[in-house]
Order: sequence, then C-alpha cells, then structure tokens
Amino acid sequence: MRRDKITVLGAGIVGICCALELQQKGYQVTLVDRRGFGEETSYGNAGLLSISSITPLASPALLSRLFRLATNQDSSFLIHYSHLPWLLPWLTKFLMRCNRKDYMSDGLAMSQLTLPSVEKHLSWIKQAKAEHLLNCVGALKLYRNSKTYDHNMLERELYDQCGVKCTLINRAECSDLEPDLHTVFEKGLLIEETQSLRDPLALSQSYAALFLSLGGQFKQANVKQIVNRFDQWEVIYDEGKDTVENLVLCMGAWTPALLKPLGYRNPLAIERGYHTVFQAQSGKRLNRPIFDVDGGFVMIPMEDGLRVTTGSNMVYRDTLETPTQINKVIPKVKEAFPVGQMTLDKPWMGRRPSTPDSLPIIGLAPRHKNLWLAFGHSHVGLTTGPMTGQLIAESLSSHPHSIPAEPYAPVRYL
Repeated sequence: MRRDKITVLGAGIVGICCALELQQKGYQVTLVDRRGFGEETSYGNAGLLSISSITPLASPALLSRLFRLATNQDSSFLIHYSHLPWLLPWLTKFLMRCNRKDYMSDGLAMSQLTLPSVEKHLSWIKQAKAEHLLNCVGALKLYRNSKTYDHNMLERELYDQCGVKCTLINRAECSDLEPDLHTVFEKGLLIEETQSLRDPLALSQSYAALFLSLGGQFKQANVKQIVNRFDQWEVIYDEGKDTVENLVLCMGAWTPALLKPLGYRNPLAIERGYHTVFQAQSGKRLNRPIFDVDGGFVMIPMEDGLRVTTGSNMVYRDTLETPTQINKVIPKVKEAFPVGQMTLDKPWMGRRPSTPDSLPIIGLAPRHKNLWLAFGHSHVGLTTGPMTGQLIAESLSSHPHSIPAEPYAPVRYL
C-alpha cells in the first residue's frame, strides 16, 4: 500500500468521493472544510443518482426559448440584469455551444462520467451500510404539453446513443405509476435506472464515516489562500497553516477565488438553486422523483417530506438570497400534486458552479505541479462524484485513465 499523503480541500460530495477513491487506492488523505461533511451545496440537492443527467445545459432547444429566458418569463431560469456584464463572457461561450454537434459530444462525455459513477455509488453505499437511503423505483420526466416533448427530441436521441433506458408513458400510464398526481401531464418518460436518496446529507455523512473508519483524517478550518513554495503547497487558514505536497481542490463555487492569485481565470457561472419542503396532503403519496419540465421544478420524496428544487438563478456567488424563483414554481407544484403545508421557514439556497459546456473541470492544474482540480459540476456533482475521484486518483498515480480525460481537462478554460 502506498503511503503518499494528499490533502483534499472541500468536503462536499465531490471532495468526499475524491478522498474515498484516493484512500481506496492506498493514499493517506486529509479532508479539509470550514463546515461539516456535505453541509454546503451538497446538503440541498435533488438527491438523484441519475443516469439521465447527461444532457448539457447548452442545447439547441434553448434557442427558441431565448427571448422568454432573457426576459425572465420562464420559471426554470432567472437572471439578474445588474450582473449581466460579469456573465456575458460565460454566456457567449455557452450560447456558442447550443448546436447539435457540441450538444451530442458534451452529452457523450457526461455519460462516460455518469453511468459508471452510479455503479460505483451502489458499491460504496453497500460498503457504508447506507442501503436504507436508496429509493430504487426510477424517476419520471413529465410534460404538460406534447409540444415540449416534441421539442426535446434531441435529448432522447442522446439517451439512445448513450444507452439510457427510458419508457414513454401516456397520461393514463402516468396515473397508474403515480395515482395521486393531478392529471396535468400529457406525456412522460420513465427513467427506470435512476435512483434517488431519502436524505442526501446522510449519504455524504455515511461516506465520510466510511472514510474516517479506514484511517482518513478531517480538519475543520476555513481556507483563505494556497501558496506554491518549491513544488509544495502552503495552505493558509484563518488560524494557522499546513505545508502539503499534493493538493486537490474540490471547493465548488469557492475554487476560483483560490486559483485567481495563481494566475488562473474564473471559468464558472454560479447557478443559484433553491429548495423548499412540503408535506403531502393526508393520505397522498409520491413514490418517485418527478421532473416537471414545463413547470420548471423537480419534486423528490424524502424522509422529511417532498423536497422541491428550482432551476437556475444566475447571480454573483455571494449575492443576498431571494425567494423569487421558488415563489414562481409553488403554484406549478400545487397544480401537479396535492401538497399540504410548507415546512421550511424560508427556502434553502445553494450555489451550483457551472462551465459553458456543462462538463466539470477535472485534472492537473495547467501551470502547477502537485495541484489537482475537481470542480464545476453544475447540477450533477452528486451523481458524478465517484468517477471524478477515479480520474483524480488515476492522474495522481500516472495510471492510464479508465475513460477519456480530455473533455474535462482544466486547460480548456483555465
């Protein structure tokens, strides 16, 4: 067993997966975060281990909706106009990828991360004795309007090309699967192999417990800066500092701030995501996650109720929270399902760091030794965490990559 020491900054689900994979490859790993395991963005996600989460955000189908999106008429998207000058370079790169060729190639690259990641998740969940967290009855992607379904034909072509199994269902079949849904959906796709979690935070904590039980270390500290000194790294905290040889950055939306003093550009836009939680009305039940495509929300049955997550809210990272987007989808939620009381005092908010091609940044930093990057996972950090960790471990050990690594290479944006 190798005894190489590695420090991973960021104990969200991606950082935990990187740490766990490195540890299982024989490395001594220390995880560092200002909070506990999975308590930042990873806390509030939709809890999906989704083999269908391979569709790039930059889609040709968006172009016909561009006016509605740009004028904030679409509940799945919200932009703050005062932030537009900062977002324009990212948006320009994003819109240039809204073509068939890039959509299909980026989707194929995402599938190479996603499908084996779900398999690895299932293995780790068994090791972590967390099987009770899984809901294994698939997920529904639902369309109120057949025109929306027809407009998303390229998405289904991508599914076919990548081996994502899905079954077209009509209104009656939707009611058979989910009897308590209101009959507002004309069509749907049953994604049979998607799994969901009853508590995403509990999964992060279960993986972390496994990591610690196998000798991993955790340090709770706020990282202020990283400094390169003679092929080693000085990690400076609010109080104190460490000198480490190998460093992996998995701090999501906070990673660019650490990279900027090293001369790297910020490749990310920040998509705010919100969630709230409803109780179902008495006697009503939702069996599996639903994605209401026209309504612009996902609703997932979890231990604490029905979690409802929103689409994208493009803002500066540290802008004050606003309930605008969650408020826009609540009427749509009530049209779709008989929800009861909302149980959160205010919506939860998280920051989803996104690249123009929707692919994460994974690999060795272009201009520094012993610095590896794993960030920019947008909506799919939970699903793709394990393969992200595997690519980092392969890069660290100079082993051949198990999948092509070029699509995620940091050099493409940094």
